[in-house]
Amino acid sequence: MPACPLVFAALVAGGLSCASDAGAGEPVLYRFDVPTVFFISKSDDRNRVDYGIRLDERCAPTKDDAVFPYWREFENSPPVRVHTLGVFEFIPYGISEQRTLRKTATGGVHFLKLRQFEKTPVTIFTRREPDGRCSSQARSLINGKEAELTFVYVKLGKGGITPSVEFLDVHGKDLDTGQEVSERLRK
Repeated sequence: MPACPLVFAALVAGGLSCASDAGAGEPVLYRFDVPTVFFISKSDDRNRVDYGIRLDERCAPTKDDAVFPYWREFENSPPVRVHTLGVFEFIPYGISEQRTLRKTATGGVHFLKLRQFEKTPVTIFTRREPDGRCSSQARSLINGKEAELTFVYVKLGKGGITPSVEFLDVHGKDLDTGQEVSERLRK
C-alpha cells in the first residue's frame, strides 16, 4: 500500500477519539445483509468501525451504495452498542466511491474506495451459501498481492489534541493458502 494510509491513520486517530455522536442512530440490518465484511480497530480502546453490505435475496448488493460503515462499541459492555458514524467521522472512515460491478443469480461483486485509502481499492465478493445465508469476502492488496482483507489495526502514539499514529497493520488471508498475512505501514 502507498504512503497515503498514514494520512488515513492520522485522521483515524482524531476520529476515533469521538466515537459517540448524540445524533447517530443504530444502523438497520436486514435479513440478507452481512454486518461485518471488514473493520478498522485501534490501540487506545476496543471500539472499531465495521463495514457491512446490504444484500438482496440473491445475495447480490442491493444498490450502488450497498456498503455502510458503523461503530461497534465494545467498551463498557455488555451490551455491545452499535451506531452510525457522526458527521465528522466520515472524514477518516467514509467511503469516497462505491458501485456494484456485477450481479448474478447467487451473488455479486462490489467495488469501493475508502476516503483515506484512495489508492487501495477494495473489491467485495458476495455469494449465497448452501444453507441459504449470504456471505462476503473483501479483497485488497497486502504486501503487493491480492488477499482477503479482514481488518486494519491502527497503533496510536501520544499526541496533543489528536493522537499521533505510530503504524498501521493491514491484516488478511492469503487467497491460495488461507494463511494469515499482514503488512505494517509506518511513517
